[in-house]
Amino acid sequence: MLKSGKQWPIFVAVAILGVVGLSYWTIKETMKTDLTQSDMYMSKYQYIDENINDYLMKKIEFKKHYDISLSKIDISKEKGFVQFHITDKSQKSVDDAQMELIFTRPISDAKDIKLKPSSIKNGVYSFEGIDLPKKGRWNILLHVKIGQFELFDNLKTDTRTNEVYSVEEAKKLKEASSY
Repeated sequence: MLKSGKQWPIFVAVAILGVVGLSYWTIKETMKTDLTQSDMYMSKYQYIDENINDYLMKKIEFKKHYDISLSKIDISKEKGFVQFHITDKSQKSVDDAQMELIFTRPISDAKDIKLKPSSIKNGVYSFEGIDLPKKGRWNILLHVKIGQFELFDNLKTDTRTNEVYSVEEAKKLKEASSY
């Protein structure tokens, strides 16, 4: 057997090899997951990080002049639809907005579905023929531009329940359920 003074270098070497081996395994397992960067504002994360105050100010300015609401949604079946209603602060319908929706999974952007309105009438922007390839949770990224005013928003939804939450509402529900 080894003398007591010669055992510790072996234990240190085994410990170092163990840490290196577990580090390698962690990296290998992490690379298997299908994670992508957040594109909540339809831009690269680094650009948003640098300019977040500008995006928040744009949202505040948009909300001062216009109201947007989700009027109908049914994505629980094939060929689903979503409708948004836009009015100005005097409740006059707005038909000249540029609007884009992106349905994306919470973890991966591999199945993103980009949509433009299929019809616009009396301020109601309809997106029809939505066929989501997978059941479960989806994010709805919304970009609206009316003249100089611009809005980016993120909604959370689930094809199994047809419920839709804003990011703020989803955070409140998560906090409430953690008590």
